[in-house]
Amino acid sequence: MNQATSRSELHVSANPAADQIREQVGRILASRLFARSERLCRFVRFCVDLTLDGRSDELKEQLIGVEVFDRRGDYDPRTDPIVRVEARRLRAKLKAYYASQGKPDSLLIELPKGAYVPAFRTRNTTAAAIPHGRPEPVSSTPGERSIAVLPFTNLSPEAGTDYFSDGLAEELIHLLTRMPRLRVVAWNSMSQLRGRDQDLAGLRRQLNVTTVLRGSVRRTAGRVRVNAQLIDAESGAYLWSEAYDRQLENVLAIQEEMARAIVNTLRLSLAWRGGGAARRAPNVECYNLCLQGRFHANKRTPEGLLQSVQCFEQAVKADETSAVAYAGLADAYSLMSDYGMADPTEIMPNAKMAAEKALQLDANSAEAHVSLAFIRSTFEWKWNETEAIYRRAIELNPGYSRAHHWLSSDFLAMVGRFAEAKAEAEVARSLDPLSAIIVDGLGFISTLRRDYPTALAEYQQLLELDPLFFKGYSSLGRLYFLLGRYEEAISCFEKARSLAGDVPSILAGLAQTLAVAGFVWEARALLDQLHAMQKTRWVPSSCFAIVQLGLGDHQAALDHLEAACDKRERTVTGFKVHPLFDPLRSEHRFQSMLERIGFLTVS
Repeated sequence: MNQATSRSELHVSANPAADQIREQVGRILASRLFARSERLCRFVRFCVDLTLDGRSDELKEQLIGVEVFDRRGDYDPRTDPIVRVEARRLRAKLKAYYASQGKPDSLLIELPKGAYVPAFRTRNTTAAAIPHGRPEPVSSTPGERSIAVLPFTNLSPEAGTDYFSDGLAEELIHLLTRMPRLRVVAWNSMSQLRGRDQDLAGLRRQLNVTTVLRGSVRRTAGRVRVNAQLIDAESGAYLWSEAYDRQLENVLAIQEEMARAIVNTLRLSLAWRGGGAARRAPNVECYNLCLQGRFHANKRTPEGLLQSVQCFEQAVKADETSAVAYAGLADAYSLMSDYGMADPTEIMPNAKMAAEKALQLDANSAEAHVSLAFIRSTFEWKWNETEAIYRRAIELNPGYSRAHHWLSSDFLAMVGRFAEAKAEAEVARSLDPLSAIIVDGLGFISTLRRDYPTALAEYQQLLELDPLFFKGYSSLGRLYFLLGRYEEAISCFEKARSLAGDVPSILAGLAQTLAVAGFVWEARALLDQLHAMQKTRWVPSSCFAIVQLGLGDHQAALDHLEAACDKRERTVTGFKVHPLFDPLRSEHRFQSMLERIGFLTVS
């Protein structure tokens, strides 16, 4: 039993409903603790499915090794302990889940020690308090209507369809953001609140919303059934409830009918921002691939971003007239470059073509405008054109949190307009209050302003918000480096590395810190590792420059930074404002690079 759960909270359920159990499995596997552990996810699903099918007696080590861990048919558990090792990991992960994100969950799934048949228990829970370290509840305008759309419960019988139920909720959120006078909490925040369906009071406090939409999705053989309820967050009263059963190709009609019903219930005027043309029925294959592409991109892992690109590339092949698919593809390419996973000169021209194609297909697409604005600033360095494109996106959809976030971090902060950058970041946070990446952006802006105490508080809040977000540790490591707290910086970079693997930017930050702290041999060993990695994958030149800065070789650092400019790497857009480059500001070569990027004429 999970030690974080007191005995008084539990009672054994004689026969928990199979749908309840499958819903809880989906909730667990979608959590950050499990989302990146494909084998453990397979392990959980296999054990639960066999148990629910009445075949628990078959759950033996040999069968699990073959079916879950891809061992051959002659697999012998006596010589290969993979199942026992992974079972220990699974028990530890389940314990950690119920001690953190799963605290509000009423249904417990456990794997008893020495066995592979899962146990299902229920517990009585009170409304969960706001987790420690979450941002303060966002404020709202008096009389403002607001809504939180919870992730829909996936009741589909086939495995691997969470992307569809999640995508349906995300699409509905995006549709509702186009409504005037309605504040809609963004999907990134809502995806972290899986399983909070009954905690209306907690959601109202945490998100400061007046209404909550919850529901379930079941997809079978070309049909989709959606049940949805709109609930008053204060009283718990049902304001509206409906069930939809349609052909899969009519899924957009379901979304629009739900949006209209919500608007009518809340007594809002129905006026779609960005034009009122009805959306056409989607190509079902393209629609599914777009949902999968966003599902993988939201993980913000190297594997997830690669899968996202693949999904969107297939989506535009399935439907060459889909602006949504092209805008998604543009962002997928841009994120690959932003995270240092691909040569910008190879991938960003493709991003530009995709964004321009999306705008050609739909001139009122806020998403496509944001995609193009990001490319204009971070790759083309057309600073004087960028802001107008972002502002047009916000005019089309003021509730699109990414527009505010990227305008803040990737344009306003880069040109030194810090007060405006902070204001836009706060708007983004009000729309997406639990987004780790937006909090990271706020810390980044404070770092650029040299307001290190505020940056420290924001990064610490970020890690309380999401203790498994590797970028939180690498950002805090960079801040500790700037503060001269090298031991703490090294610890943060090592934690980031343990979570994300050998990401070049993490290795570079660690090597720079080690060098300045006097561990030159260790720093050079990491530099050698980066050179070895460069033979098999893309490693940004800026990573080598950062290490050379730590080693004190400014000329070598400038050589690499000039190469980074040649490749139009994302890092160079921080030259004007990032304190990391302060030691080079008096160098003529560095000033020439600032002029080349266009910063000496931008204010």
